[in-house]
Parts: sequence; structure tokens; C-alpha cells
Amino acid sequence: MANLKSLALVIALAAGSASAEDIPPIIAPPKPDVAADVPPCQPRSLISMTIRNVTPGLQAVDPRAQPKQLWRKGGRFLRSLEQPVVSAAIQDPKAPMARQALVIISEPDVWVIDQASREGRHTLDKGPVLEVRAPILQPGAAPQEFMSLEYGCEAEFVTVRAPMAQKTIRWGGVDAGIHTYTVGADSLAILMNDRTGEPLMITHVREGRPVYIVRYDAYLQGLPDQPDLFRPPADIKITTAEKAR
Repeated sequence: MANLKSLALVIALAAGSASAEDIPPIIAPPKPDVAADVPPCQPRSLISMTIRNVTPGLQAVDPRAQPKQLWRKGGRFLRSLEQPVVSAAIQDPKAPMARQALVIISEPDVWVIDQASREGRHTLDKGPVLEVRAPILQPGAAPQEFMSLEYGCEAEFVTVRAPMAQKTIRWGGVDAGIHTYTVGADSLAILMNDRTGEPLMITHVREGRPVYIVRYDAYLQGLPDQPDLFRPPADIKITTAEKAR
């Protein structure tokens, strides 16, 4: 009970829509005897999102706090683009050490590219399962039950694990539901636009303390296909893993 209320407070106060006194006790939904499995994440249409790590204690200038773009479709395709980063250790003022990570997955092909240097490396996923996985929480840092919460399939996780919103708040001009799911001392609070199925913020809490919070600055579903998103740009110098050895 205490964990659920702490989760609601983290999101509601972050939204600036409530104070601690405004939030009544929250009753957890009944847990089924056997929870259904969350299906593998395979978005039917192209999804684009911009996410940002807003975990308390993370400085705004930290590279981990910068916005990151993701695109995903089906079980085989993913594209991830981070913001440019300039190293603090600049050896030559005329040539600052910058990098911008771009990862493209079109199973079994994987490209890891530096947009700044226009160079990249290609590897092949040897399987045996050729599927993209994009868990929101780091493996090993949260219960295994949380690993099926993936970018692009947040609504599917909520439908199975936390279908009942414990509270509704106003967030960015929309009514958003706070959905909670707890395993032991770890809890998730997933803020959703329940009308559109779009995630707005996800909070991982352990023993009442926030461990990781990700905010969605944009989330677009049902986009038309863009096959070029999942192929490396033509002007990138690609080195294969075999040649790099």
C-alpha cells in the first residue's frame, strides 16, 4: 500500500497537479492467482518516440539526461539515435572529440554508427531467436517480471499487468491514468493517456524511493512505413565485424 501511494506521489507531484495532501489512500487492484504472460513486443505499425531520463539526481547536462529518439516496428526492426556528445577532454581545439550514437537493427543485421565521424560497424545476430528486445529497465536492475515492459509496447504491458488505473490526473492537457504493478520491494507506476494508449511517464520505485524515471516527450503510433530508417545511411563508412578482427 505504501509503495503504491509513493508511486502516485512521484508522478502526481512531478506533473505539478497535486500536493501530498491532495492524494487519498490508493487501493491496489486484486492480483490474479496466475498472471498472464505479456506477449512478445511486435508493434504492427511504425512507432516513433522521444524519451528522456528524468531520474532525480541526474544533472541536466549529463549525457544520460538528453533526449533520445527511438523507432520500432514488428519484432525485427529498431532504430535508436542519441544526442551529440562533445568530450570534455578536447585534445585539439580545432577538432573536438564529438560523437553521436546511432544504432540500427534489422534482424539479423546490426549497425552501430557514430554520426559525427560517419563511421560504423556491422555485425550479424547469430540467434537462435532473431527478435529485437528493447526493455525500458536495465536487465538485472529490476525484477524479471519488469523486463517485458518494452519501448513500443507499453500499452500491452499495462493491459496485462496493470489494467486498472489507481488514479487519474491532468497531465499536459489530457486525463492520464496512473497504473501500478508491484513485485516484492519494486514497483512500477506507468502514466498513460488511456484514451490513445500512449505512455507519458514510467517510474521504477524500490522501497518507496525512485530508481529510474523516463518521460516521453513525444509518442507517435500508426506511422507509414519508412524502410530507410532501418538501413544505414549511404555515406557511412561501414566496417564488418569479421574485417575488424
